[in-house]
Amino acid sequence: MARLPEPLTPLIQRTSIRQVGRILSNTQLSPFSMEMRISWNAPQTLPVPGQFFTILPCRYPLTLLRRPFAYSAVTESWFAFIYDIVGPATRDMAKLKAEDDADWIGPLGRGFPLPSPDVKPILVAGGAGVGPVFFLSNVLAGRGSAHLVVIGAREAKRLIRLEWPSHAEVRLCAEDGGTGITGTVIDGIGQQDMADKVFYSCGPAPMMAAVHRLAAECGCPSWVSVEEMMACGVGACQGCAVAAAGNGGPQEYKRICDEGPVFASGDLIW
Repeated sequence: MARLPEPLTPLIQRTSIRQVGRILSNTQLSPFSMEMRISWNAPQTLPVPGQFFTILPCRYPLTLLRRPFAYSAVTESWFAFIYDIVGPATRDMAKLKAEDDADWIGPLGRGFPLPSPDVKPILVAGGAGVGPVFFLSNVLAGRGSAHLVVIGAREAKRLIRLEWPSHAEVRLCAEDGGTGITGTVIDGIGQQDMADKVFYSCGPAPMMAAVHRLAAECGCPSWVSVEEMMACGVGACQGCAVAAAGNGGPQEYKRICDEGPVFASGDLIW
């Protein structure tokens, strides 16, 4: 059985800052998804994969609440994130141009624990969940760690195609059979020796639930990054609570923004 990954140090980084940054680019990745890059004065401690920030586009103040997004890449001079165009706020965001400004707060939340060198990671993503998985893949590649990446979508046209590092074996899955493997991410993972594997996933809840069940059957550690709307982003409003697996007592809940968004999948109710 694979050992539990050792957590990043520190697991929670209390170094969040608020800035107004200049948008460097806002690029379409698919008919349904965009990548935005924003300049920043980098915090003393850079975000880790799985952490997020909240954003309020300055050009569209009609949005009442900030929107949370996970980092997909960070450098000393800019950070990037991937988002799906799903509602009024993200449709407005898709209209933003280079040189527009954005007000953001971050980094927030807990990131993915990194595996020990003798464990082979399996990274699974769907939709905009590809962002934090892409970030994690590049961090793993920087450590010289070979890993499997499985990206899934119901339709091939919804797959987000990125330039993955050479250490990643990438498998694309589409349920409509339009590209790569026909089926779900579970089909993409396929039959393989699960000894010394650890799972990381981000995307739609049914997809992460399926990965959780597979990992549980194999006795492998599994980490998920949960996506949810939130108001404050710092644990105060408790509007992003998710049901946690308890020990038979009263139902427990965890705040995605503060105790997450990354959880051991066995700690949640699916």
